[in-house]
Amino acid sequence: MRALTFKKIFVFISVILFISMATFPVINSNKISHFVQITNINNENDICDLLILSPSKFISSLQSLVYHKNQYGVRTKLVSLDYVYNQIWYGRDDAEKIKYFIRDAIEDSGIKYVLLVGGIKKQFSFYEDYWLPVRYVYLEDRWGSGKPYYNEKKFLCDLYFADIYDSKGNFSSWDTDGDGIYGEWFNNKSAEDILDLYPDVYVGRLPCENIFEVKIMVKKIINYENNNCSDEEWFKRMMVVAGDTYPGDDYEGETETQEALDRMPGFNPVKLWCSKGSFTGPKDVIKNLNNGCGFLYLAGHGTPSYWCTNSPYQNKSVLGLKTSQIPLLWNGNKLPVCVVSACHSSMFNVSLFHTSWNGRYSCFECFSWRLARKIGGGTIATIGNTALGYGPKDKLDPSQGGGGGDIATYFFEAYGINNTDILGEAWGKAISSYLDEFPIKWSENSYNDTTIDAKTVEQWLLIGDPSLKIGGYS
Repeated sequence: MRALTFKKIFVFISVILFISMATFPVINSNKISHFVQITNINNENDICDLLILSPSKFISSLQSLVYHKNQYGVRTKLVSLDYVYNQIWYGRDDAEKIKYFIRDAIEDSGIKYVLLVGGIKKQFSFYEDYWLPVRYVYLEDRWGSGKPYYNEKKFLCDLYFADIYDSKGNFSSWDTDGDGIYGEWFNNKSAEDILDLYPDVYVGRLPCENIFEVKIMVKKIINYENNNCSDEEWFKRMMVVAGDTYPGDDYEGETETQEALDRMPGFNPVKLWCSKGSFTGPKDVIKNLNNGCGFLYLAGHGTPSYWCTNSPYQNKSVLGLKTSQIPLLWNGNKLPVCVVSACHSSMFNVSLFHTSWNGRYSCFECFSWRLARKIGGGTIATIGNTALGYGPKDKLDPSQGGGGGDIATYFFEAYGINNTDILGEAWGKAISSYLDEFPIKWSENSYNDTTIDAKTVEQWLLIGDPSLKIGGYS
């Protein structure tokens, strides 16, 4: 009887997986030759808007996305990492080879967007191994120095692949002293690597672990852009969830989300705020998100596996959403662009056996990626932090401002005020605006406020397609 029960369970799961896979578009092998796959990106007449970089294993699953983008005039090239490594024989490691390849693609083909496809390879491994390489930045501010709680002296940074040139127009290795340590700024000293940080190309990543996740994201992107929703009632809703980020009585998170709403004229606000009693727990987030919205902004605290905030109104921490509750999101094609202002939400280097967060934390996948790759709902893209997030109260001089709330506000300003409706461009403009407002002072020691500003932009990761047309094409 027991064996029969396991057999029934196995058959049931197999049927569900078959049905799920059947919903994805099937590529006719006779048509593959019509898809554009780079064999020579160095042809100066080979103009390109979007460059997709992927391991060979995922190439065939990305072909339909290439075809879709080209149909809408986004000239797209798909390149395997094998080709990159064959072309770029120089470079100290694979990540630097990719960066050199991006530089050449900018200069030879005029690319604007780069989509990196690939996350961690194995859940059951104590070692990090990625389908597409990552770059760690070594920056030690006074909060992430191991005093009193954290030991965060390095963190994931895809901005490395976007900041191609330094302030003089030369290739930026992010290792100006040549010691193999990138973005080096720690031990309470001035920076050893001087960076430009301004994006020269707009970069997003799909940290897919397998072909199944690649197909999920390809289908979501195609469906989203094919169905113009910019005038739909649900799209015109902007949902914000916040409370009192730093326990007290001034509700910083709510203030930050209101500043974002002020930059989004024409959008109907859905305010889930602790002070109003409209946000009391996960059920409020799930219920409202399932109604659909064009934008979602979560301002508070987080780990790779959940988001939360504080509420003096309830005199306790209020859980917003766990990764284990994301399967309850069934908002269908009513997918928002999401910004998570919290610690570690986009830390895609976590796995079940690899405890990279704080030297002790492990989970199946990070919060931001779980939202984006949710079947039947979730988000179309999620922007968040790969490390500790900060606000003005984390600075020695809080009056200076800065941190996650400000960079999020610049993002919404780019879309709502400046009409920047391409996702990666809004992400890039937010970073540039933040750096204009808070220029980095590389000569100061690493425990001063300026490192918080540097880390704010370095860790702000876009999980999604940087060439995405927000609201879809008409």
